[in-house]
Amino acid sequence: MTTLLECYKILEQYPDSMTKDQFYRIAHISKRHAKYLLDSGLVPCHDSGKKTRRYTIQTRDVVTFLCDREDNPDKYKAPKGLYIGNSGKAKRRRSTTEIIRFHFTEPEKTGLYKEWERLAADYDNLLTTSDVTELTGYSAQSIQRWCNQKILVGFQIRGKLLVPRLSIIEFMAGNRATAIARKSPKHLELLRTYAQECHEGAMTITY
Repeated sequence: MTTLLECYKILEQYPDSMTKDQFYRIAHISKRHAKYLLDSGLVPCHDSGKKTRRYTIQTRDVVTFLCDREDNPDKYKAPKGLYIGNSGKAKRRRSTTEIIRFHFTEPEKTGLYKEWERLAADYDNLLTTSDVTELTGYSAQSIQRWCNQKILVGFQIRGKLLVPRLSIIEFMAGNRATAIARKSPKHLELLRTYAQECHEGAMTITY
């Protein structure tokens, strides 16, 4: 049981953020389980994609997770097949990774578009890569790649890549972005939250 005193101690020890290794120790879970929680978006994080110190988790999100886990333990349980037999060793094959798919109706897609409109409302008409990263959670490299592949409209102005706000809204609300296999935690969390307001089959999870 996580007490209020323990939460204060965590906030005092990690005032801003922590790594995945620190997170799994605090949460008393395995490294594999911690990775699952972060990759699935159940615990928000910044994923740098690097081999070391890949995940950065805001301490307030860890405290929120610990408190919510007390009330909803099943929500954060490790999925079936995450471990091999009774050995407790993690599977190395990616076949057991949780796969989340979204299936929105046309009216729900319109609602998703309006949600991205709302989120992007405070940005300029032309967004820098830093703006797009802040808005979507995707890296500058991903944004550059999408523009190079003509998936996303972008312009090079004085050596700086700029993306029209309307373009990023249309892309993020469209089928292509919704079908991205490795979504950013921020994008995944938004879709998970939105899907809860939609029809029952709007989100499916397989392992």
